[in-house]
Amino acid sequence: MGANRNQNWDDLLDQLKNGQIPHDQIGSTIVKLGKPFASARIIAAKDTVALYLDHSDSWVRHEAMWFLTAWGKLNEYQPALIGALRTDPDNDNRSFAATCLGRLREGTSDAEAVAALKGTVEDQTQDELVRLYAYGALRQVVKGDSDLAYSPHEHKLSDVDWGWVNSL
Repeated sequence: MGANRNQNWDDLLDQLKNGQIPHDQIGSTIVKLGKPFASARIIAAKDTVALYLDHSDSWVRHEAMWFLTAWGKLNEYQPALIGALRTDPDNDNRSFAATCLGRLREGTSDAEAVAALKGTVEDQTQDELVRLYAYGALRQVVKGDSDLAYSPHEHKLSDVDWGWVNSL
């Protein structure tokens, strides 16, 4: 049975690589490639999945970010997260990029992550919820707070510790 599962996984990856997955099934296919978690599979699929970071469908971009960073913990995709945080046309994806960046760099005080997240928190042109997600992720990167410790939906910008943000 294990060989059959691997063959099915390999077939699925080949189909995704060759553009043979129907548009409305790409996001779920990316998830299938990631579960159950296996480092070797993440590494084998990462280049193919990375091709979908700029896909026209916001859900596909979301699942590609999840696979590579929140699930796969591949630091090499940090620039893609920062790009999505700044420019993804979908507010939910910008929020999710912040969440992924927080998970990827939790407790590291990574300078690039801090600068990108701080910039988003301070950017008054961004959606309030995106800014709050960025604040939660900033806390996670700098303080090591779990993403479960801060719920952006339960806060307002007036709750942000602006003194702390400005000190970074």
